[in-house]
Amino acid sequence: MNNVEAAAEELLTWDKRDATWQTAVKACIAAKEGSGTPEAARQAFLAAAKACGMLRGQ
Repeated sequence: MNNVEAAAEELLTWDKRDATWQTAVKACIAAKEGSGTPEAARQAFLAAAKACGMLRGQ
């Protein structure tokens, strides 16, 4: 993903939605609204991807 909006859109396509997924969605929203950072959204997205088995090569 190369931007917060694309990351948020990708998260919405996932079937598995656990606590890390919810954190990532909230981080993306915060970054888009300016109360969070893109880096925080990126880190949350990666954590969710790992927890939900969405990273390639897992």
